[in-house]
Amino acid sequence: MKVETKALGIEITDHLEQYCRRKIIRPLRRLYDRQGPHLEIELADTNGTKGGRDMRCRITYTMPHTRTLTVVEVTDDIYKSVDRAAARFLRLVKKYKGWKLWGTRYPRKYYVAELANRPAPDEYATPDDITIEEDSLAAAEQRALEEGYLPG
Repeated sequence: MKVETKALGIEITDHLEQYCRRKIIRPLRRLYDRQGPHLEIELADTNGTKGGRDMRCRITYTMPHTRTLTVVEVTDDIYKSVDRAAARFLRLVKKYKGWKLWGTRYPRKYYVAELANRPAPDEYATPDDITIEEDSLAAAEQRALEEGYLPG
């Protein structure tokens, strides 16, 4: 994942950069650590010396071949902006990751069935175990009749 930190109107200190890494980048790597995405963190002071609620943290996360996630938070303190933006951003990434797993083309019942039928890590299938005849519907019905599952 490529990470880019920008500052507009403020100076990025080492402490602020470490704070962004601890609040945004480290939790994100636990959730979605791939090679293609691009994370851009923009910290800005929009009003300059005028004051007011003007410290902005914008997080843009671009994943290849999918959507771009963007979160913007504006408060009076840059650390507060980073905190709130990081919390919203991580919730959004978790939600998006859930959408990808539980989309309409892959209903939950199939996912649960796949988990239930998944072989143990130390079990391997041999070529003798996998045949075309076993995979056919007629062979499955014949086995069910022999085992007494279907009325026949």
